Amino acid sequence: MEITEELYQYVVDIRRRIHRHPETGFDLPVTAALVRAELDKTGFPYSEDYAPCSFVVFIGNDPAKKTLAVRADMDALPVEEKVELPFKSEVPGKMHACGHDTHTAILLGVAKLLKEHEEKLPCNVRLFFQPSEECAQSGAEVMVKNGAMDGVDTVICTHCETTIETDEIGFCSGDHMAACMPFDIRFYGRASHAAAAPEKGIDAIRMAREAADGLEMLIGECFRDKKYIWNVGIFKGGTAHNIIADFCELHITFRYFDENTALVFRERAFALLQEIAARFGGRVEAEAEISSRAVYNDPALVRQFREAISKDPRVRLHEMPPRMSSEDFAWYLTKAPGFLFRYGIRNEAEGCCFPAHSSTFKADERGFRSALCAFTDFI
Repeated sequence: MEITEELYQYVVDIRRRIHRHPETGFDLPVTAALVRAELDKTGFPYSEDYAPCSFVVFIGNDPAKKTLAVRADMDALPVEEKVELPFKSEVPGKMHACGHDTHTAILLGVAKLLKEHEEKLPCNVRLFFQPSEECAQSGAEVMVKNGAMDGVDTVICTHCETTIETDEIGFCSGDHMAACMPFDIRFYGRASHAAAAPEKGIDAIRMAREAADGLEMLIGECFRDKKYIWNVGIFKGGTAHNIIADFCELHITFRYFDENTALVFRERAFALLQEIAARFGGRVEAEAEISSRAVYNDPALVRQFREAISKDPRVRLHEMPPRMSSEDFAWYLTKAPGFLFRYGIRNEAEGCCFPAHSSTFKADERGFRSALCAFTDFI
C-alpha cells in the first residue's frame, strides 16, 4: 500500500488537532468527536459500546478469514506542556506527553488506507480506539471484559519511541514489557508517649520497617535470577517525634514477567505481613492486584513481522531489549497472540529526544511514515 504525501499530511493534521486538546482517562469528548467524524467518512461500521469514549471498527466479515485487531490509545497525561509548538496544548495541566495523539492519528490513517484496499484485504480487520491507558482503571481491560476481542485471532499495536530514529521500527521477541502489581500495605498499632509510657504503645513504624526488610529478602528468594523491580515509593507514618505511631503505610511498585512466581510471592508476602502484625500485637491490611499483565510478543508473529518489514526499503529494523515499564495492551494478549512494535520519533537536533511522560516530550512527525509502512506491510 502506498503511503502518499496526502495521507502523511492527513495524519500530521489529525495529530496536531488532537494534541491541542489533551484529555485524560475515559473522559475524552473532544477526541472522541474527532475520531467519530473521521470514522464516519470511511463508511466502516463501528461500535461505541465497549467502553466510554471508545470505538471498535469492523472491516470485513468473512467467516473464512482470520481477524486481525489493531489498537491505538487516545488519552493524555496530567502534565503541563513546556514545549513551544504551534499546536501546543490548550488545556492547562494536561499534555499528550506519551504520544497517544500520534497513535490515534496513525490508526485513522491506517483506516483510510484500508478503505482504499478493502476488497483486497487478506483478513478481517478490527480497529480499537481505546481510552484510559494511563489511568488506574485500564481501558483495555474494560474493552476486553466487554467482548471487544471476541473472534479476534491476532492483535497488534505500536508505540512511539524517542530512543530510535524516524526511519526505524523497533521490535522485541518474547518478553517485552513487565507486568505490574502494586502493593498497598497499612499497619495499625497503638499510640503512646515514647518516653513516659512506651510499653503501652504498638509501633506501626517498626512493623512497617520490619515488613519492608522482610519483603525485600522474600522477593529475592522467590525470583532469584528472574527479572523484577521492587521499589518502596511511599513509607509514611507517625504524627510527632515523641509519639509511638499508631499507623504506617507502604506503597510499593512491583514489576515482573513471570506471573506464576509473582502469585506465589504475593501469597507468601501476605502471610509474612500477618505474622509481623501478630507478633507486635497490631493489625495489617494489604492489597496487591494485577494492574497490568506482561506484554509477551509472540515469537512466530514477530518473525512474520520482521520478514515483511525487511523487504521495505523505506524503513530499518531495530532490535530492542525487554523493559520493565508496563502497558495495558497486555490485556488484549490474554485473549489472542500478538505483539507491540515501536516506531522512531527521535531527532536530537529538533529536541525530539526527551522521554515519555516528561513535560518536554516531543515527537518528530517524520516517524509517522515508518509506522504507516509497518502496519501496511504486515496487514
